[in-house]
Amino acid sequence: MSAAIYIVPEKPVAGLDDFVHGSTVVQVDEVEVDDLCKRLKVKSLWDFVSQDPNEFADLLEGLELDDQLACEQWFSPEDGLRTVRALQGHLVSQPRSLSNADAFLEDLQDYEWVLSALAEQDVRWHFAVAV
Repeated sequence: MSAAIYIVPEKPVAGLDDFVHGSTVVQVDEVEVDDLCKRLKVKSLWDFVSQDPNEFADLLEGLELDDQLACEQWFSPEDGLRTVRALQGHLVSQPRSLSNADAFLEDLQDYEWVLSALAEQDVRWHFAVAV
């Protein structure tokens, strides 16, 4: 299994398949995406990444960081949609501005679909990383 960035809703939404593969997003240069988001004046995709501290607490055991684990953060779907739609609009009009833009756009479209459904239900979310 390759690395991926996927959406984690704060609570289940009946009838919503929130699975998005998100493997292309982790393959695109993070600095390129950050720079593009800055130019578009939106949050970076990476700003929405958070993890349940309990999911990785075992990995940090004994490193004296156990008490410093950050709380899981949740974001409004509208904030995520703002970033996703800005990136989509830019990449549709300027596909060569980012490497692997076509596949990246597919992931963005999937993110938009899920985030739109979460917005309709007023359910917060965050990205998580699977390795």
